[in-house]
Amino acid sequence: MSDISRSYFYALQNLFVASDFLTYATQGLMIAHDLSQRSNASLTCFNVLEKFPAIMRDIVFPYAAMGSDEVEILNELRNGIVARGQRYIENTMGADASHVRLKVDFARDSMAKSILHAASDTNADLMFSGAYGTKPHTTGIIGSMAATFVAYTRIPLYLIKDPTQHAPHKKILVAFLDPSIDAQLLAWAVSFAMFYPDSDIEIVSPVPDIEHCDPFKDYAGFAPSERQIEAARVCVTQRAKVAVQSLSVPFLYEPHVKQMSFGHHAPVQSTAQAVLETADKIGADLIVVPSSQPYLDSDNPLRGIARTVTEYANQNCLVIPVAFLKSGR
Repeated sequence: MSDISRSYFYALQNLFVASDFLTYATQGLMIAHDLSQRSNASLTCFNVLEKFPAIMRDIVFPYAAMGSDEVEILNELRNGIVARGQRYIENTMGADASHVRLKVDFARDSMAKSILHAASDTNADLMFSGAYGTKPHTTGIIGSMAATFVAYTRIPLYLIKDPTQHAPHKKILVAFLDPSIDAQLLAWAVSFAMFYPDSDIEIVSPVPDIEHCDPFKDYAGFAPSERQIEAARVCVTQRAKVAVQSLSVPFLYEPHVKQMSFGHHAPVQSTAQAVLETADKIGADLIVVPSSQPYLDSDNPLRGIARTVTEYANQNCLVIPVAFLKSGR
């Protein structure tokens, strides 16, 4: 599966790192900076501050005449975090610190949604976030803020699960879970991989694909036969082959993509388990998985699958919203 034809390509212009200045976010900043150097994209490091709760405001500023004091104190707080953030970036990036734009602002909504708004305001093409904050890492649970990002992001989200992993990415696993967006998902993954020489793409298509595969259109809740499973395997394998063959990139990048290795796996397992176990089996260092937003499609199973994969994966995850892929952005 190595033929390349026609053209479809996602460019990266603005990278956005949601940072609490801690371990996982620091790894995100380093990976994002490496990618920004490879892609010539701008890089913003963003930290959000929570405003005073109403009860605290009433205690500290009991009189209307003291309202200006609140503004001054909030400005001092923000300036202090800006200074801390600049030191953090300088200590983390060294001589490359000048390539990172620091932005600090107060929350407009919840902390997580304020970060998502900020990413949108910067026209970010890709957002980086740690999967965990200050609480201890527990298998099967990601931080509440990271979980909100996975559920509500409108742009691709790179989630740091392994704080020891460094770029470049060598083996990228792409989860084919929905034929309506599989080709676009692969195009995005390949666009990302092109910045990393020697990177290869592996595709996983869980079997049986009861919802989308023709051999199962009459499936009525009974265990599929071996014949049906094999038919489904043939179906998903053919879809993956067509997706690779219909890939297309700008002429300048064709030689690079033609050097990539494209592999395919069709394990007979539940969807999330198939993705997770395949990633471990092949030694993937990044999982690309599609997701849907609850406010757009509350019944779409991709949302739950993305949540499970990001919770249990041992690898960093790249979550791509279905709406983003369908928008052709």
